[in-house]
Amino acid sequence: MRVFSIICGVASLAILLAASIGGGLVYPDYDHLTQYISELGATGAVTGPAVSLAFVVSGVLLALFWLTALTQFPRKPLAVIGFCLSALNGLGLMFGGVFPCAFECSLTGATPSAVLHDLLGGLGYLCGIAGAALIAISARSWASHRHLYGLGLICVLPAALAIWAIHPGYPWFGVAQRIVELGLGTFAAGVILAMARLQITKS
Repeated sequence: MRVFSIICGVASLAILLAASIGGGLVYPDYDHLTQYISELGATGAVTGPAVSLAFVVSGVLLALFWLTALTQFPRKPLAVIGFCLSALNGLGLMFGGVFPCAFECSLTGATPSAVLHDLLGGLGYLCGIAGAALIAISARSWASHRHLYGLGLICVLPAALAIWAIHPGYPWFGVAQRIVELGLGTFAAGVILAMARLQITKS
């Protein structure tokens, strides 16, 4: 189960990173600082179908990662809630691909798909930040993984501050979104490495 969990986590992060970077290279005049990642998977975008599929696959793998990682750490109530909330972040990413936003993620004349995209994706971010915070707090009592507490603080605090700037009224909303993504992704990578160390030690 641990190896399966590690594979799911690594694959999820790799697919999302590849879709974001690769999609940005293909999408005409794309600016990572001032455009949403979702614009790469938007309806009508040249990268839309491929990136939306990447969102779905990455999201499913991320949810599986967090749910299976739950079995590898002490299952105290706070930690269980944290892992489950983190899995909801994966589902938020998945639904972001199932329900793409309108072209350029325009808020004008938003379609039902675009509304669901914003709602479920936004909730996914909030769940991811809350989940990482709860896991980090729980890690203070994990003898072999106390470092996840410090890592959690480093990742969660900037993400929690940046999430409120992910809206068109802020000129650098692309930066804000990537701060959130980087925080959640880095914390997930930390958990993956913690499990990898357990696997090596067991071997």
